[in-house]
Amino acid sequence: MRNGEDLHQRLVMAAGEDMVAWGWGTLGTGNVFTGVTSTALILEFVTMGMKTKELRRIPFEELEFIYAAKGDASTPGYLKLNIEARVADSMTGTLILKPLTDGLMYIRFSKLPRHEKNDQAPFRITDYISQIVPDKVFLPDLSQYRPKSSFAGCLKTFMIIAAVTTVLIALLMGFGTGEWDLAVFGGIGTGVVLGAVFAPLVPLFKRMLSGRG
Repeated sequence: MRNGEDLHQRLVMAAGEDMVAWGWGTLGTGNVFTGVTSTALILEFVTMGMKTKELRRIPFEELEFIYAAKGDASTPGYLKLNIEARVADSMTGTLILKPLTDGLMYIRFSKLPRHEKNDQAPFRITDYISQIVPDKVFLPDLSQYRPKSSFAGCLKTFMIIAAVTTVLIALLMGFGTGEWDLAVFGGIGTGVVLGAVFAPLVPLFKRMLSGRG
């Protein structure tokens, strides 16, 4: 896709309908060409070689909601602390949508050469949809749509992280110092701390990597 017009033509040919607005997005680590017709949202999931994996047509009436947000909405603000992250976030827009038959999706659009204002594609798409079905364009409390983490699941994740970290740290310290008793205690301490810190964040990391949930 050399430019925005190439993308427009591809979406028109794939969907068999003209596109009112379009853009090149990513869902997690995968590419998704996104367009909107007079009646539906078009999502073309493509491989790295630009071959179609799935073409999905979501009529407006099958959307529970859709919303355009500035920046990367799948990543919380406290993970955008350094300058590089803030600059990248300022050149990004996110299309947040919930089809009636699927979970939350966060499709991110970044600035691209020869794709004019690609980061503004979510706003062009929702602006058009709001003219047709304004009741579909809003942002609810997203927490009610996210999978609930059980205590048992969080504890299992904690134990896995703690166990793996304990073994790795103990082996590294043991072979490095030869003091295996100290290495085991150091491994256990590090494993418990890292498990406690990262276990509750696993659902967040999954959302950032997959663009869903």
